[in-house]
Amino acid sequence: MVAHLREAARGHRLRPLNQAKPIRVEVDESGEPQAVVLGRERLAVAAVQDRWRIDDEWWRERPVSRLYFSLLVEDGRLVTIYQDLIGRRWVRQTY
Repeated sequence: MVAHLREAARGHRLRPLNQAKPIRVEVDESGEPQAVVLGRERLAVAAVQDRWRIDDEWWRERPVSRLYFSLLVEDGRLVTIYQDLIGRRWVRQTY
C-alpha cells in the first residue's frame, strides 16, 4: 500500500516513457529496410521478423498511418521501427 503524503504532484519529476525517436534507415527499391543507424553505428538488417500497419484516428486533424517493422539486426538485437506514412519519416519505437 502506498501512503498518501498529502503533497502536490511535482511536474518536474515527470518524464515521458517509451518516446519514439527519429532514426536513419536505408531501404531497398521496394522500401524494405536494409540497414539502420543506431547512434553512430550502421547495422545491416539480418531479417525482418514481423511487419504490420496501423491506420487510426482518420477523422482527426492529425491521423495516424504507420508501417511497423520488427527487425533483427546484424549484432543480434531486435529493433522496432516504423515509417510515418503521412510525414514520410522513420522512427524507432522503444519499449
